Amino acid sequence: MGPLTLIGMGAVTAVGLTAAQSCAAIRAGLSAFTEIMLFPPPREPVLAARVPAREHLKTPPERWLASLAARAIRESIGDSHLDTRATALLLALPDSYRRHAAVARGASAVLRGIERQLESKFHPASTTIQRGRAGVFEALTAARQLLDERTVEACLVGGVDSLVNGVDAQRLSGAGRLHDFDNPQGAIPGEGAAFWLVAADSRRADAVARLVGLGIDREADNALGEKYAVGQGLRRALSAAARTAGCDESSVSFRVSDMNGERYHAWDSTLAASRFYRTPRAALPVWYPASCTGDIGAAAGALSVIFAVTAMTRGFAQGPVAMCEGSSDDGLRAGCVVVPGTGAPDPPFRANER
Repeated sequence: MGPLTLIGMGAVTAVGLTAAQSCAAIRAGLSAFTEIMLFPPPREPVLAARVPAREHLKTPPERWLASLAARAIRESIGDSHLDTRATALLLALPDSYRRHAAVARGASAVLRGIERQLESKFHPASTTIQRGRAGVFEALTAARQLLDERTVEACLVGGVDSLVNGVDAQRLSGAGRLHDFDNPQGAIPGEGAAFWLVAADSRRADAVARLVGLGIDREADNALGEKYAVGQGLRRALSAAARTAGCDESSVSFRVSDMNGERYHAWDSTLAASRFYRTPRAALPVWYPASCTGDIGAAAGALSVIFAVTAMTRGFAQGPVAMCEGSSDDGLRAGCVVVPGTGAPDPPFRANER
C-alpha cells in the first residue's frame, strides 16, 4: 500500500462525543462502564459502556448506528467543503457472523441511513465491510485503489458498531468471553463510531498524519474455534506493515492495540508482540482504548489510528512512528504504521522534552 494522507477524523464513544474528547479520556484512563440489564431476571446486570443518549434515539438499531456514524463523519469532514458525490464511504459494520439487528435488512441499509442523516449522497463506489475490529484496515486497500485510479477525490473510511445488546451479550456469555464477576478476563460491551477522511496527496498543508504501511493476514486459530492463537497471524501482519512502510520494528515508538481485555485476544496480542518487537528497549508504550470505551467492534480499528494521531499532534506520543494493531474474531489480522503529516505541530513530541 502506498501512503495515504489523513486530513480529518471524528469519533463518538461512551467517553467522548468527539475524537478529541474520546482521546483525552483514554489518555487520562477514564471509563464510562456501568451496569446494564441486558438479560431478563434473575440474571445479573452486565458491565457495559453506552454512548449517552435518550432511549428513543437508540431504536431501531440501524438508525442508532447511522446516527453514531453520521456524527463522527460530520466531525471528520469539518470545514473542508467536501464534495460527497466525489467521495467514497467505506463503512465497516458488525461482523457478519453476529447477525446484528442493525444489518438485518442488509448492510447497505445503514449506509443509506447515514446518507439520509447527512442529507448527502456518496460516490457509487461506496461499500460496506463486515469483518470486525480489523475490518477498517481491509477497507484501506479499497481506498488506496480508488484514489490511485482517480475514481474519487477522497475516501471516508471508518466503522460503527454496538455490542450493547442482549444478543451479543448472550453470545459472549455462552462462550465464556463476557466480563463478569466470575470471569474478569472477558470483553466489556461498548459502542461507538470512528472515521478518517483520507486522500492521496501527501503534500497537502492540512495533512494531519500519513498512513504509510499496511499489513493484512489471517490467523487460523480464530476466536470462533476451539484453539487459542499464538500470535502468528498478527506477527505476519505487523511484519508486512513495517515492510510496506520501509521501516523495521526498531523504529516503532509506541503501539495502539484493539485488544479488548478478553483472554483469547490478550494472549494473541502478547505473543504477537513478543514475536515481532525484538529490539531491546527500555520500554515500548502500548495503549488499549477498549480499557476505557469497552469493545466497540468494527469501530475499534479506526479509533486506534485516531488515538495514535492525536498522541502525536497533541505532543504526548513517545515518538514519530506508531503501530496500530487490529484483530477480528474471524481471524483477520492487521497492522498499520502511522507517522505525522505536514500539518502536524512542530515539535510534535513534547512528552520527550525535559
